[in-house]
Amino acid sequence: MDSNLIYAKTPTGDEAVRQSTRVVQRNLRMVLVQVDGKMTVDELIAKIGNPRLVQTALRELEEGGYIAPTVAAVSVWEESRKAAKLETPEEPAAPMSQFSTFGPKSATPPDLKIHESAASHFSSFGKPILPSPSRSTNEAVRPTVAEPREEEPRVYTKRMSARRKVFLTVTSFLFVLAAIVVFYPYGNFKPALEASATRMLDTPVSIDSVGVSLYPTPSLKLSGLTIGGMSDARITEVRISSPLSLLGTAPHKVSSIEVIGAALPVSRLVAMPLFVLGNLANQDLMARKILINGLQLSMSNSLTVNDLMGELVFRPDGMLDKATFETVDRSVLVNAQPSAQGIALNIEGRAWTPAGAPVSFASLQAKGLLQKDKLLVQNIDTTFLGGILRGNWLLDWGNGLMMAGDGTLSRLDSRKVSAAFAPLLKIDGDMSGTIRLRSSGRDWVSLWSSVEAVLVTEITRGALHGVDLGEAVRRSGVSEVRAGSTKFDRLRSSINISPKQIVGREVKMDAGMVTATGQFSASPAGQVDGNMAVTLQTSVATQNASVRIYGVLPDLSASTRK
Repeated sequence: MDSNLIYAKTPTGDEAVRQSTRVVQRNLRMVLVQVDGKMTVDELIAKIGNPRLVQTALRELEEGGYIAPTVAAVSVWEESRKAAKLETPEEPAAPMSQFSTFGPKSATPPDLKIHESAASHFSSFGKPILPSPSRSTNEAVRPTVAEPREEEPRVYTKRMSARRKVFLTVTSFLFVLAAIVVFYPYGNFKPALEASATRMLDTPVSIDSVGVSLYPTPSLKLSGLTIGGMSDARITEVRISSPLSLLGTAPHKVSSIEVIGAALPVSRLVAMPLFVLGNLANQDLMARKILINGLQLSMSNSLTVNDLMGELVFRPDGMLDKATFETVDRSVLVNAQPSAQGIALNIEGRAWTPAGAPVSFASLQAKGLLQKDKLLVQNIDTTFLGGILRGNWLLDWGNGLMMAGDGTLSRLDSRKVSAAFAPLLKIDGDMSGTIRLRSSGRDWVSLWSSVEAVLVTEITRGALHGVDLGEAVRRSGVSEVRAGSTKFDRLRSSINISPKQIVGREVKMDAGMVTATGQFSASPAGQVDGNMAVTLQTSVATQNASVRIYGVLPDLSASTRK
């Protein structure tokens, strides 16, 4: 389309502006009103701001006979006037209509030249609009507008009105429903909920209040649950999803129940029907899963495990399918299943450091059994202090706190072992052997600090720092030897560890030319006193001497003086 082309309204277009039903499409009518015989196509586009809309509308209006280029528009107006005089000669000719409703009336510009070719075409770019000479003038200027379009405004108005009514109806319904949900007296359900919870846990349950929570999903909220009438068995909040499913008769099936801030003794957890082998869950209320956040398990008044998370999944018949618990830092994951003796556990650990213990477990695999007053962990297989530890461990809180365990050690790093249990002792090598331990205490920290253990160990390819046994034999009592180190191929010993002292018996060292046997004792402060029978064998002679080792770690003194 020529951007410099100027359009003007035809008589039909002028009539359509005055009668809104003639051109009902908004884009066509908007462009038709702006056409005034003065603005070019580019000026119309600049004014309306949509080039595609303006050009499309101009073509349709031109094809419909509503507008024409200014040269052709004059011919249309002249033909219209002649037709009017022929039909009604007694009436005066109607004055020429204004080209635009936005500007003043204007006559045809004096310099406008009418060409004969314009009498048959409105635009050299569009389709022919004027009829052939055999047709009447009235037929030529009659617009080709489909009659059904005149009804579209009324249909559109009715549709919008119907949508508005539906929207208002739905909004009102939702508002009323929300008001009912928020202000409904849910406290009326408290006796029935307490009775259902009592049957589910097989112990009396009381609820402080019953309400509703809308975030993050609509749920029935139970606050302040007390289990068994005991203050140490409480649940801060329980949220039951799909509260509408609780209406009607039992059994009620819900997708999930969320338990928040539960504090339970282990004895109460083990006694719950859902952890009793062969026992069905409460048939009044059946959940697909139970989510647990902030669980605190207490084994005694001084030993608790805090901030556990869990998920219990049930089968369609109400039996427990899977139960998992983990610490908040996800260092320990426990899968639990009901068994005849208690709750069977499958334990996995990742970079786990027990509270109060001086060591951590890089990885841990174990089987366990949880009973009301004890925890037995078997088949322990863990990466420990650079090596591997396998064994069993028992924790009993039935009468105070007591633990016992045994295990085998394989290729532990002696330097890491000494750094964890005897920081003043400096020794290198690969440690293997067996260990037995037991302890009792008031709490978890004192339980580990009072450990008594028997360690039968063998260290290979290592060095004992702080004393040089070979040099002490060479000096033959002339002077004592301070500090130094003794390298060895193999060092065997049986070590008794207690809170008061460490005693090493049957110590045997093989260091090539130097061999030694003896015993030693050490205090927790690092005071060492020991005697070793040392043999130094050279290519010339063999020397035997009794060496006394004494002093404070890490640097000791060795002397052959009696």
